Amino acid sequence: MAIAAEGRSTSCLPDPTSGRPSERPRGWRRDDAHLVAVGLTLLAGVLAFIGWSTLAGDHALSQVLMSAEGQMVGPALLAFVAVVFLAERRWPAVARPALDRAHIVDASYLIMFACIGPVVTMMSTGIANVVQHYARFLVLRRLPVVPQAVVVAVLLVALDAGNWAAHGASHRWEGLWRVHALHHSQEDMSVLTTFRTHPLSHASYLPALVPALILAANGTLPEAAVIAYACLVTLPHANLRWTFGPFGRIVVSPAYHRLHHASVPVGDRQAVNFGFVLVCWDRLAGCSVQPAGSEPVPTGIAGRSVPIEQGAAGPSRVPGIVLAQLVQPLRSRSAMGGQP
Repeated sequence: MAIAAEGRSTSCLPDPTSGRPSERPRGWRRDDAHLVAVGLTLLAGVLAFIGWSTLAGDHALSQVLMSAEGQMVGPALLAFVAVVFLAERRWPAVARPALDRAHIVDASYLIMFACIGPVVTMMSTGIANVVQHYARFLVLRRLPVVPQAVVVAVLLVALDAGNWAAHGASHRWEGLWRVHALHHSQEDMSVLTTFRTHPLSHASYLPALVPALILAANGTLPEAAVIAYACLVTLPHANLRWTFGPFGRIVVSPAYHRLHHASVPVGDRQAVNFGFVLVCWDRLAGCSVQPAGSEPVPTGIAGRSVPIEQGAAGPSRVPGIVLAQLVQPLRSRSAMGGQP
């Protein structure tokens, strides 16, 4: 597949598995990488407890959790996923059966995502509580001259920038890569692959909420804006050849994001196209590679260092595969190499 690169750097982010000491914090050892997953588990637990205590004290626990669940995995998002899944049947980048085992595994992660939604909400509340109590100087006062529409636009752009930075960190640091590798292990991508994410990954993306906390006094994101953003994040994983034409240089398309999941280096670059919704962050960092040509690149992790469903004995193996995928980052001696 031909590609068109933008920027002069050969790789905006180094390969966390290459073994070069300069690419890790001082004193970091490969054998210690699993401790990051353990640390994320503890962090998630502490923030969730703080969030639960805050919401329970305000007698708003059930109301907030139900509202957040509707935004995260509500009817609108599920309907959007269903429509894109049908589009994949009509215009697939790579033809796959509707009941392909990869779809079943990724659908399992969608169900899991719905189940842990309340925990993610409590973690978000927890970090908001921490900022309010220990870093209140970061929170801006009400800015009366700024229209609400401008605040919403700034929040969405800042959220996307924060997600881009957190995503890049997951490729930059080996400990975070252990948790993120599961998402990259899918060799048969579809819109459902969006949800193929280790639950611990949600803790690593919490810093992306900081801009919203800073501007909290000026308003919050409307539910419709949150749902729209979630849909735009979901679409790039679709098994479609869509490039969005000229708009593909502004908004992340399925063809653009597929290059990020490539199982082999794209040109002379190890990792490219980290954007969630906007392409501008990749272009500014010299990480943007625009797709060209019609043949989709193969996806997954070279060497299959993460347990995957391809080649498994049958559908009955799916629960075991999912369990192995969830446990692997916490094991001290599990191999987590591969192309990031």
